[in-house]
Amino acid sequence: MRVAQISPTYFDRDSILGGGERFVLELARSLAVNVPVTIITFSKPDLRPTVRSEGALEIRSYPAVRFLKGNRANPLSAAFLKDLRSFDCIHCHGYPNAITDLSILFAKLFRKKVFITDHHSGGVCASTYLSKLGIDTRRLIDGFLLLSEHNAQQYKSFQARARVIGAGVDSDHFYPQDIPRERRALFVGRLISVKGIDYLIEAVDRDIPLRVIGPSYDDRYFEHLQQLAVGKRVEFRTHASENELIREYASALVTVLPSVYRDRYGTVTSGELLGLVALESMACGTPVIATRCGGLPETIEDGVSGFLVPPNDPAALREKICFLFDRPEIARAMGEAGRKRVVNDFRWKAVAKRCMDVYTEALQR
Repeated sequence: MRVAQISPTYFDRDSILGGGERFVLELARSLAVNVPVTIITFSKPDLRPTVRSEGALEIRSYPAVRFLKGNRANPLSAAFLKDLRSFDCIHCHGYPNAITDLSILFAKLFRKKVFITDHHSGGVCASTYLSKLGIDTRRLIDGFLLLSEHNAQQYKSFQARARVIGAGVDSDHFYPQDIPRERRALFVGRLISVKGIDYLIEAVDRDIPLRVIGPSYDDRYFEHLQQLAVGKRVEFRTHASENELIREYASALVTVLPSVYRDRYGTVTSGELLGLVALESMACGTPVIATRCGGLPETIEDGVSGFLVPPNDPAALREKICFLFDRPEIARAMGEAGRKRVVNDFRWKAVAKRCMDVYTEALQR
């Protein structure tokens, strides 16, 4: 069995999806222990195709244009198709998008098995227009490999072909450090409105230091966050290396994920799919305060590894942050419980096995 993991973008300093891109890389690494795996991803249109290896994992990058409105998460290229014939399973990350559409078409023409993991990324493409005509290209998919039960609710009509594979974290890489804990809250993630960072900044005052780490994709929203932070002990960092990020998790008293279903601009989403940031924080022994949004309640045990609060509620965020600030021993115990939960329940090896089971069943059919 040869497996292609197709990702519109790659996990590096220029990442635009963060957790979604890391998911592809970590899953591919774990799969490559047992079967030949290639990550297929896309670069700027003026670059040449590249092939490189990372241990047993092969990574191929193809030049691509951005399909409509310059959306980096929705590239368009046909160059990769000529290299797909050697693969038995084609696993696409992101729907709907142009690359996934081409992969589905190729798989049906050449009798390959095609799978989708929905990371809530993509954009306008052929599937978008076909859906308006009542044609659902998802009917051509052999399997939906989903991140959470919350994610699975969006695929009820394809229940027979849907499987929750979950996500993982490298707990040997993300682990508690021998450094002091600071009386500080931490946010990690993309600086976009559906992450609810504005509610978090409203929740803190000069007695609650907050560090916000993540790239900005919306200048208007970033300016709004900076205005809200005036007079408060809020520090913004738009980039951190992985080692720096681990130290940030390990030195913070609590990580806060204030995601929302509806932001201040009226944008409505289906919520977080799972929350890799929560898993990374827990792996580093740091408790998490998160909203009851999307798949986050499947990750955090309320009152055990952290707290769950309603979305769009600064007062609730503030109450739980202050509770842990005033009780560092409870924060430490919750961090230890979170670390134990990650080690026991969120391992990439288990995620890869669930994928392999689905691939094998589809090939046997």
